[in-house]
Amino acid sequence: MEYTPQNLEYAVSVFYNGEQQERAKAHAWLTTAQRAPEAWNFVWELLQPHKGTEIQFYAATTLHTKILRCWNEVPTERYDELKQKILHAVTSYSKGPKIVTNRLCISLAAVILQLGASDLVSTLRPLSNAENTSLLLEVLTVIPEEYNSMTMGSSLRSKNRNALLQACPAVLDDMHHYLQTAYSDYSKGPPSEETVLSWLSAATCAGSWLTLAFDDTVEYTPTSVPDYAPLCRALQTVVHVLYTWNEAVSDTALETCEAALGAVRAAGGGTGALRRPAAAHQLLADLADLTARLLARDNVPNSINEELLSAIITCLVSVSDCHSRAIVQGMETDPPQQTAQRILELLLAAQEAPGHYPLHETRSNLVFGFWYTLQDEITNMADGSRKMNPVWREVFSRLLMALVVKSEAPADAALSRDDLELLRCYRQDISDTVMYCYSILGEWCWDTVEEACNSSGSEERVEAALHVFAALADAAPPQRAPPALAALLRRAVRATAARSKRLLSTALDCLGGYASWLGSIETLEGSELARECITAAGSALQRCPAPAALALRKLCTECSSQAALLAGDIVSAAQSAEGRSEAFVRRQLAGAAGAALGAAAPPAAAPLLHALAHSLLADLHAQAAEPLGAGCGAECAGALLGALAAAPALALELFQALLPALKLFPRHAPLLQPLYHILKQALSTLLNNYMPVIAEIAELVVAGFETQPCASGLDVLKLLMVVWGAEGAEGAEGAGGAGAARVLRACVAAGARAVAADVRAQPDLTAALFALLLALTKKTPHCLDWIDDLLPHLIELACSCVRLWEASSARAACAWLAALAARRATALQPHAAALTTDTLRCIGGATPRSQVEPLAELLLALNRAPLADGGLAACLRRALAADGFPSPHATHAHKHRFITALLKEKNSKRRILETVQEFSLVCRGLIGTEYARQTLSSKQLVA
Repeated sequence: MEYTPQNLEYAVSVFYNGEQQERAKAHAWLTTAQRAPEAWNFVWELLQPHKGTEIQFYAATTLHTKILRCWNEVPTERYDELKQKILHAVTSYSKGPKIVTNRLCISLAAVILQLGASDLVSTLRPLSNAENTSLLLEVLTVIPEEYNSMTMGSSLRSKNRNALLQACPAVLDDMHHYLQTAYSDYSKGPPSEETVLSWLSAATCAGSWLTLAFDDTVEYTPTSVPDYAPLCRALQTVVHVLYTWNEAVSDTALETCEAALGAVRAAGGGTGALRRPAAAHQLLADLADLTARLLARDNVPNSINEELLSAIITCLVSVSDCHSRAIVQGMETDPPQQTAQRILELLLAAQEAPGHYPLHETRSNLVFGFWYTLQDEITNMADGSRKMNPVWREVFSRLLMALVVKSEAPADAALSRDDLELLRCYRQDISDTVMYCYSILGEWCWDTVEEACNSSGSEERVEAALHVFAALADAAPPQRAPPALAALLRRAVRATAARSKRLLSTALDCLGGYASWLGSIETLEGSELARECITAAGSALQRCPAPAALALRKLCTECSSQAALLAGDIVSAAQSAEGRSEAFVRRQLAGAAGAALGAAAPPAAAPLLHALAHSLLADLHAQAAEPLGAGCGAECAGALLGALAAAPALALELFQALLPALKLFPRHAPLLQPLYHILKQALSTLLNNYMPVIAEIAELVVAGFETQPCASGLDVLKLLMVVWGAEGAEGAEGAGGAGAARVLRACVAAGARAVAADVRAQPDLTAALFALLLALTKKTPHCLDWIDDLLPHLIELACSCVRLWEASSARAACAWLAALAARRATALQPHAAALTTDTLRCIGGATPRSQVEPLAELLLALNRAPLADGGLAACLRRALAADGFPSPHATHAHKHRFITALLKEKNSKRRILETVQEFSLVCRGLIGTEYARQTLSSKQLVA
C-alpha cells in the first residue's frame, strides 16, 4: 500500500477505532511508514489544520521519529528549511491540540540538538515575543529532556553539552524574571489563573535546566554553575503564595508547587550545589522556614494537603541528603548551628507524622533514605579517631522511639489488600532504619526499645516495640546477654500467649530471629531461656502454624542441645494435625525434628526417627501413586535428611527406610525433581557414609535419566561424581556392581541426546550439562576417560551452543571448552578451526554484546592451548582473511590489529576482554558512539 495521505489517514483511523487484529496490522504498517523516506513529505500534508487530532499527532510523532532515526537522509543545505518549517508548525499549533503542540516542540528540540545547539538563541528568536512565551518555555523545557534521551555520538553529545551549559545561566535568568511576579503584593487577593500558569511553565523549565546543569556527569567550570540562590528563593516564594491563598492546594496550584519544589530539589540536590556552600546554606535555611510553615498548619492525620506536604518533604530530604556533611558539621559545633538543628527537627517531625501509615498519612516513608546517609556521614567523620558526639545519641534515640510508634499497625479491618502490602514494605523500611540507629547507639538500642515496650499502653504498641526488637536480631552480641535484650526476649515469650494474631506472629519472629544468639549463650540462664523459647514456639503451632513452625526450626537448629531434651515433643508436633496442615509448616517441622534428633542420644533418637520415617514412607507412597497431586512428602524427607547432618548414621537409616518408595519415583517425570532433591540432600548429609547406599543412589539417578533428563538430575550426578568418581575408575567399578563409569556414561549420553534434539528448548538443561562437564574436567579429569567416545559429539554440541542467544547456555559451553583446551587440547584439535570461526562470528554481531566476556575467555584458553597446525594464530588468520567477515565494518587493518593484540597476550583476562570488546564494537559499527565511550576502558583500537 502506498504512503499516500488517504491511506495513512485510513490506517490511523483503523488503529484508533478498528478491531484488535486490524489495529495490530495498522500499527505495524504505520510504524514502517515512519521510517520510509516519503515520510519527510507526507508529514506536512497530515499536519494541515483541518485534519483530525489523531492524524496530526501521528504526523508530529513521525516527524520526531524521522529526526531521531533518519537524520542522515536530510541534506546539509536543507537543515535551515526543515528548522523553519517546524518553527512555523509550532506557532501554527500554539492554540492546540496540546499533544500535537508538545510533540512539535520536542521535534524542534531534536533538530536543535542534531545541529549541536550552536544556534540556540537565533533559532528560538521567533518565539521570543510575548504572545509566544508559552511556546518558548515549552521548547526550552524539552531541550534538556531530549538531550538526555537522544542517542548521539560522543562528539555531538560533547558539543551539545557545552552549548547548553553556556546557555544555562541566561535561560535560568529568564526563568527568574518570569517568576518575579511572585513578589507582588497579594495581600488583597490571590494570583490570577494566568499568573499561576506562567509560574508553572517557568518552574518546569527551570527544573529541566537545573537538572541538566547539576547533572553528576557534567564537568564543571566556575562559570558553568549558575548562581541559583535568587531563583530558588523565587520558586519557594511561589509555593508560599499559593499555600497562603489556598486552604486546600490542588489542581494547577498543586502542580505549580510541585514543579517549583522539583526545581529547588534539582538545584540544591546536585553535585553542582556543593560548589556554592554559602548559597546551599541559605537554601537550607529558606527551605526549613517554608517547611516549618507548612507543617505548622497541616501536619495532622488525613491532611487535605498531603500531596503538598509530600512534595516539600521530598525536596527537604533531597537537599539535606546532598548536604549531609554540612549538617553533621553544623550539629557538632558548640553551640550547634541553628539551621542544622531545624533541618533535623523537621525531618524527625516528618518521620513522626501523626496517624497510621498508609491509612492517615503517606509522607513518613519519604525520610528513611536520609537516616542512612546521616549515620554513614557521622560514622565516617568519627572514623575511630575520636568519640562520637553525644548530640547524636539524642537524635537517634528520638528517631528509634519514633520508629516504634510508626511501626504500630492499624487494625487489619481498616486496610485494603494494597494498603497491607504498603504497610509490609513500610515496616521493612523501619527494620532497615533501626539498624542505622544501632550503628550510632549500639546496645543502647535494646534499652530504648525495652523502655518503649514497658511504657506501652496497648497490645498494638507492644507489637510495634517487638517488631523493632526483631529488627535488631542480627546485631545481638554473641556469648553475651545484655539485660534489656534478655528481658525483651522474655517479653516475646509471654506475648506468644496473646490472642492478637499480629502480636503472636511478631513475637514468634523475635524468637526465631534471636535463635542464633541464644545458641551462643553458654550459661544456665541462656539454656533456660532457649528452652522457654522452644516450648513457646511449639505451643503456638495450633494458633499460628507458619510463623511458629519457622521459629521452631530456627531454634532447634541453633539451640540443638536444648532441642534434644524436647525431641519427643518436637517429633510429636511434626506428626500432629497442625504439623501436617500445609507444605511450608511440614517442611519447617521436619527440619526442626531432624535438628533435635541429630543432637539427641542415638538410643533415644532411633525410635523417634523410626516413627517419622514410617510416616514419611507412607507420604512418599501416596505421592508416587498420585504424581500430579500436591503431596510434599519428598520435600519433608529432604528437609529431614538435611537436618540430620550431625548424625550421619541416623541419616543413613532414614534413607534406607525410604528407599522402597523412592524406587517408584523415577517412573514419573513430575516426581523427578522431588527425587533429585532427596538424593542431593542424602549425598550432602552422608558424606563418607554413603557407600552402603551408593549403588541404590546411582540406580535411581540412571532410572530418572531414562525417564527424562533434567538439570537437577545433572546437579546430583555432578555431586555423585565428586564424592564417588574421585576414587578412580577402578575403585568405582567395584562399588556394588554399579560403577561410576557406567552411571556417568548413561546419564551424559541421555542428557546430550535431549540437548541435541533442540539446543534452544531447555537452556537450564544445556547449562547444567556443560556445568557438569566443566566440574569433571577441572576436579576429576580422569572421569573424561569414561566418556571418551562421547567427547567428539559433546564438543560438537558445545560448539553449536556457543552461538546461542541464551546467555546461560552459551556461557556454560564456553567455560567447558576453555577448560578442555587447558587440560585436553588434543580432543579440541579437530574442531579448533570451526570453533574459532563461530567465536569470531559471535563477537562480530551474531550474539548479544553482553556475551562477549565468555567468548574472550575462550579465545584466551585457545591461545594458551598447545594446538597443532599453527594453533589459534592460523585459525584466526584463515577465518579473518575472508572479506566482510565477521562484519562489513571490520577492515583488514582492524583485523590485523585485533589478531596482533590477541595473540601477544596469554595471561591477562582483562586485556584480552578489552581487545575483544573493541573488535566487537568495530564489527557492530559502534565505534565513536556514546555506548563505545562508556564501554571501553583502554585505548581505542581505531582512531
